[in-house]
Amino acid sequence: MLLAICFSGLLSGCSPRLSPLYRDYELKPQPGVSDSEVLTRIDRGLLASGWHPIDGPTDNVLATEPRQFREWGIYRIEVDLEVAPVGGDYVRMLIHPYRVFFTGKRSKIPYLRGSLARSVLRDLQVSFEEEGLTSIGTAESRNKAAVKQR
Repeated sequence: MLLAICFSGLLSGCSPRLSPLYRDYELKPQPGVSDSEVLTRIDRGLLASGWHPIDGPTDNVLATEPRQFREWGIYRIEVDLEVAPVGGDYVRMLIHPYRVFFTGKRSKIPYLRGSLARSVLRDLQVSFEEEGLTSIGTAESRNKAAVKQR
């Protein structure tokens, strides 16, 4: 029994860091900013960081064309984004990673590894900051920070 506990502890220390498929951004307070102006700022931030915005599924959402991040022989990793203002004070970015196999079949990846998250978000953080969007992470990361402050 003790051996099983030690082995599971060893495996948990070697497991990859996974994170949710979204990030939240807070808008710097600017009175009278309309949703269309926020979408324009998001559009500029996406373009400045190398993403190509396209029309989203609804009028208040900006999507991006898929972008390739990794090539692993039989498949490659592609990511596309959807970004939308939420409630006037926040912006939520949904991250959609896929494995695209050499056959053309796409398979959704249900999590975001730390290395892929860093690759996807590296340039976005800087360009969104320039547009007045401050990263506040995920609900999980905000909850951890709140618990540490107690």
